[in-house]
Amino acid sequence: MSITEASLKLINDIINNTSVQNLNYYESVLEMVSLLYGDKFSLSIFFCENTDYVLKCAIKNNSFVSGYNFKNKIQEFLFDSKKTIEMETKEDEVFYKKTFITKLTIKESVFGFMCLSTNLKIDTEIKNSFESLSNVISYKIKDYELNEVFKMQLKAMQDAIIEKESAYDVIKKQHKKLQELDKTKNLFLANISHELRTPLNAIIGFSQALDSQIFGELNEKQAEYIKDIQISSLHLLGMINEILDISKLEANAMKFNPAQMNPAQAINEVVNILEPLYKNKNIEVIFNSGMDFNIKADYQKFQQILYNLLSNAIKFTGKDGKIEIIQEIQNTDYILKIKDDGVGIDKKHHNKIFKKFVHIDNIYSKSQTSTGLGLPITKELVRLHNGKITLESEIGKGTTFIMEFKKIVL
Repeated sequence: MSITEASLKLINDIINNTSVQNLNYYESVLEMVSLLYGDKFSLSIFFCENTDYVLKCAIKNNSFVSGYNFKNKIQEFLFDSKKTIEMETKEDEVFYKKTFITKLTIKESVFGFMCLSTNLKIDTEIKNSFESLSNVISYKIKDYELNEVFKMQLKAMQDAIIEKESAYDVIKKQHKKLQELDKTKNLFLANISHELRTPLNAIIGFSQALDSQIFGELNEKQAEYIKDIQISSLHLLGMINEILDISKLEANAMKFNPAQMNPAQAINEVVNILEPLYKNKNIEVIFNSGMDFNIKADYQKFQQILYNLLSNAIKFTGKDGKIEIIQEIQNTDYILKIKDDGVGIDKKHHNKIFKKFVHIDNIYSKSQTSTGLGLPITKELVRLHNGKITLESEIGKGTTFIMEFKKIVL
């Protein structure tokens, strides 16, 4: 059998023989090819990595070689149009004196080369057979390499899925634990609500009674202290209400019970509650309650909206200032405005102030205490009433909060 016939048979074996599909892929390929040319030839496969030529495997005298550094400069050959090259080489553990090199390519893209080296003459038949084998081996190598990459990717994907499932289990357990903690928190807040509000309401009520002097006259110092107790108690009650309310809103535990009510009555009650605060700064609060109509709203939530906005207006209005409460009706829509002539809010902060824990610096804020929750809570309470809240404000020109409640006028 001639070299040509033998190489054609070997090509068929390499294409169809599954014995090359193992961990020693390159060794098995070179071993099969070396049987064709005999012990007088050495075979090697190199891959191109930038300007380096990395030896995948070599076989010489029936022994495999690895870790070899190919020093001959064949850079120009790899980038020109030639498919093969014959060159003189220095005899060593991989090469003999004459070496025939053919490129390993896939669709004109060179990724490496195969070498057939000997001290004998390399005739045309040997060159042609070796080039044919190289073409087949190029595709088989790429199939093998891609298969290895696919295996690596598949393993990485499997590991990622396992890791993801493990992470999901951890998250699921943490979520369950957080839900339990959230229930505990809500239960605590519900209990603490009564425990904190009850004594505060008593303090506020008794201090108002003392301030009205129904139990006897107070001297100047006593009257001053009673005012301080009232103001501090109202501030503290407001902060406690805000913390409890935001917790309920975030837990979707806020009860909403709309019913027929008179808005003027609710407004007057809130104005009376906050009287110590605005009287202390000699602020005039104007409310024309001449309009007589009813709306469908949650009485307690409606008062909470008023309390938050009026408290803010009082807080950021200077001494001897003015606050107006304005009602309007448009068909079945109810519009409520809280207008003050205080410090005002810069336009760049108009959207920020409805976010939690935001404090806008101004000339009064340093002397005022705030949780930064009042306006976010107010916005949510307005939304519960199918309404929206906006504001008109400029620095030094006061602020007007506008609430539009849709279809609540009866």
